[in-house]
Amino acid sequence: MFTDLSVVIPVRDEASNIPVLAGRLKSTLDAMQLAYEIIFVTDVNKDDTVNVLKSQYQSDNRVKYIKLSRSFGQHVAVVAGLKASSGKFAVIMDGDLQDEPEDIPLLYNKINSGFDIVYGIKESKNESAIRNSVTRLFLRVISNLSDVKMDFNTSMYRIISRKAINEVLKYREIEPSLTFIMGSLNLPTEKVLVASGKRFSGKTQYPLSRQFRFALTSLLSFSTKPIEYVSILGLIISLISFIYFIIVIFQRLFTGIEVLGWPTIIALITLLGGMQLFAIGIIGQYIGKIFLQTKNRPLYIIEEQVGLKDE
Repeated sequence: MFTDLSVVIPVRDEASNIPVLAGRLKSTLDAMQLAYEIIFVTDVNKDDTVNVLKSQYQSDNRVKYIKLSRSFGQHVAVVAGLKASSGKFAVIMDGDLQDEPEDIPLLYNKINSGFDIVYGIKESKNESAIRNSVTRLFLRVISNLSDVKMDFNTSMYRIISRKAINEVLKYREIEPSLTFIMGSLNLPTEKVLVASGKRFSGKTQYPLSRQFRFALTSLLSFSTKPIEYVSILGLIISLISFIYFIIVIFQRLFTGIEVLGWPTIIALITLLGGMQLFAIGIIGQYIGKIFLQTKNRPLYIIEEQVGLKDE
């Protein structure tokens, strides 16, 4: 039995934000006169997040939650929420109020124009100049190295159709990148301009280190270009080394110029050794992902779910 709309929200240590977010969501969705459900997905928390979610469910059974046994990652949490959802459409958003619930009607109206995926583009990002610059650099590098292009001001905030949900759930990657997966589906997609809200309380759960790891994981999951570029770089270094070898022979035989031995050897060994380790590291990342994927372990383990049918 499908409802009109599901809202899937991964949260961790957001006890102080959840009541405010749930209240604003219910006000917005009630005004839209839709049958809806709000699904929070959490795992291991340092605060009272789970008890707050229980309280929200007890006061309104349209607010449901899933508790995973451990941290499987934000995107896996969203997958768990999508699989449990019953909406004809699903909104995916963050739980810190940087994605404003009041923009859901914009997304909903747009997807009803014949699209399967509609994602929000933020008017601006409420981050520091350094963080914005680093994020922009990450996205530029990823866009150049992969076949999926990403807007700088995009985020997880989006609405997808049941058709898109079913296609996303076919992917069984250990470390899924939903933004890249949805980009690779090639279903009718549109974007809308949404407001950039501010975190209501607490600190971000997605620091630059996690952003970097996510960027690297996404790149390795959707592109083999890093290996191609390393191969090309290896070929270039080999050609340069060969040319240098010819120059050294020419200098020795025809000009009598003495070739600097020790510094040259050290420089070449350091350069080539570093390049070899770099190349092995990239290949190792791919092999590691293959190793984890072939184990065919469960994508996630549900410890508790409230208000939802068992899988």
